[in-house]
Amino acid sequence: MDADSPAPTMEHLSEATRLILSEIDAAFSTRRWQLLDTGTERVQWLAYNAAALRHCAQLLREIEAAVQSGQELAVRLLGRAHMEAWLVCLYIHFGGYPAVRRLAQAARHGLEGIDQEAKDFDEWLATAKKAARKRVRKVERANSGIAKRNESAPDKPPTPPHAIPHVPQLTPTGLDLDAVIASFGELEAQGLPVSEIIDSLSKWAPQMGFGKENFRPLYLIYRVMSVSGTHTTKSLLDTYFLPFKPGGFIKVSSAPANGSMIETTFVTAVYSTAYAATNVLAARDCPRPVCDTIEEWLRPDPSGRSAWAPGG
Repeated sequence: MDADSPAPTMEHLSEATRLILSEIDAAFSTRRWQLLDTGTERVQWLAYNAAALRHCAQLLREIEAAVQSGQELAVRLLGRAHMEAWLVCLYIHFGGYPAVRRLAQAARHGLEGIDQEAKDFDEWLATAKKAARKRVRKVERANSGIAKRNESAPDKPPTPPHAIPHVPQLTPTGLDLDAVIASFGELEAQGLPVSEIIDSLSKWAPQMGFGKENFRPLYLIYRVMSVSGTHTTKSLLDTYFLPFKPGGFIKVSSAPANGSMIETTFVTAVYSTAYAATNVLAARDCPRPVCDTIEEWLRPDPSGRSAWAPGG
């Protein structure tokens, strides 16, 4: 397998996956990636660099397994997750420690949102239970009076009792993230949407020499992948309808009937993992001949004039 190879087959991509994962595993088993926890910004940057690449590699491993078993939706879901992981990996690698801090801010933002949701629900539940029990007592008193009246007037049709109100049986979430949130110290919570990562990479690429084109098309692909499998949108549900004439019978397929995304998702994941590995492993001067070769072999042509292109 070399840079002059033809368009890849599924067998080529499976073999490339095996070679990429083996090279990444070998690199991280060396002393070069044994990081002493000194607490410095560089060590933290390297650690998250490594973790992000490992995450990309694991997702690629699972994509390949899903491809082998023909699991269309699993490939779509994993492919979208892989694209996000890859963008975050590049964001950390080229953004340095400030990018790690932004991720921490986003993590705090997410945790605070979950924590507040849990506290709001627990408060609502306690109030709802208290109000329901009060209604139950009121109804029970009323039913007691109805029963006595029915007993005192046996010759009259009995008055039916009121239905007992429902008391919520749910238990509080018990979720308390205060300690975890406090561990972020004075770091301000701030969300980090994928669009912001895309804009940062577009700005850094020409400055740092890892690209000349705007990354915005990748964000559009990411959005398309979201509505093609990750989120149950009307657009996704529409793909389950087999073609039919207006006024004809509607038939619902057992799987999306708008074509497969397996091949394009797989080749894109293989290429992007190799690309991430060539950059991340270089941070510790690790040899990566396999990833370099595969990255060059699958490198897309942004002009669209090549015979084929990853994700095209």
